[in-house]
Amino acid sequence: MANINNVNKRFFMDKILSNFIWVDDTDAAFNLAALIDQGADYAIDTEFERSRTFYLNPALLQINCDGLVYLVDIAIPDIANIVMKPIQGLVLHSGSEDLELWHQVTQQKPQRVFDTQVAAALSGYSLHTSYLNLVNELMGVELDKAMSRSDWLARPLSDAQLQYAVEDIIYLDEFKMQLTEKMNQRGLNDLFSVLMQQMIDNIDHDIHSEKLFQKMVKSERLNHEESKKLWLILNWRDQLAKSRNKPRNWILNPKQIVEVIRKVKTYSDLFHLGLHPNFVKLNGEKLIQVMFDQANGALQNLPAKIKLSSQQGAHLSEMKLRLSEVAARFDIEPSVIINVQALKKLAFEGGDLNDLPTWQALI
Repeated sequence: MANINNVNKRFFMDKILSNFIWVDDTDAAFNLAALIDQGADYAIDTEFERSRTFYLNPALLQINCDGLVYLVDIAIPDIANIVMKPIQGLVLHSGSEDLELWHQVTQQKPQRVFDTQVAAALSGYSLHTSYLNLVNELMGVELDKAMSRSDWLARPLSDAQLQYAVEDIIYLDEFKMQLTEKMNQRGLNDLFSVLMQQMIDNIDHDIHSEKLFQKMVKSERLNHEESKKLWLILNWRDQLAKSRNKPRNWILNPKQIVEVIRKVKTYSDLFHLGLHPNFVKLNGEKLIQVMFDQANGALQNLPAKIKLSSQQGAHLSEMKLRLSEVAARFDIEPSVIINVQALKKLAFEGGDLNDLPTWQALI
């Protein structure tokens, strides 16, 4: 029976792979956009490149529409806008970067999101189950992920890339149906709705610098004045990375930032840290100015150093225990409700589990 099922599935995939539609001109893009129902949810995935830039470089959109798979060349900006803007409901897997790309291209947020990785975590599977593993678990099919790191901006795409692109979305609608039923049986649909709304709300909420700030303040044992310098440099680095469309670490990496904070008092000091001379010449004076600018508006948003008092620590332990008990009752990971760092911040700010929408959806 297993062999028959595999033959049937292979036949199904061969049929799909021979019937996808490639979209790389505006007429075809408008034709696809005309099929989009804003009240419907569409299985999608995106391919992009980001190794040398701050912003994502769109390459390919895969979308399942009316039973047909469309591969859309979103490296062409006009086509990306035509096709992506009308779509208001997305079904995707581990979709944080897909949503970031969506917002970057359209300057909009989708109205609805169904992330099958989150749904799987509420359906008895591990917290970060990959698409490949979920296909194997639910469909009994083994996929080849060799193309995941290939050059998606190359044209034409290879046959292997095209097959990978189609296979990366073809099971999502089936996942949605099966996982919705599993979550319903476990009484977790309300929690899933809250998590999806949070995912939508946080699309344009960049907490990279704040997370790195907390990590570096702790690991480097920075004092208050050093912490202020760190925050000013991180904000300046973000602005420069965005304006030049370069990765943050191409501007300054964390090790270099710590050296600047601890060793630099004047412009000439920057030449003794191993920084590229052209970087110092172009940015050194501004970096010094920013680092010592006590009137900089960014300091109004200086994150508080999270260091718990004994009372806050006791409250954190109590919340961890309650969290574990409730998570065990529903057979889910506690971090689905709130992760460790966020829970620590909640204790530091005097909050409680009852303040969390995810908690309220369970209790």
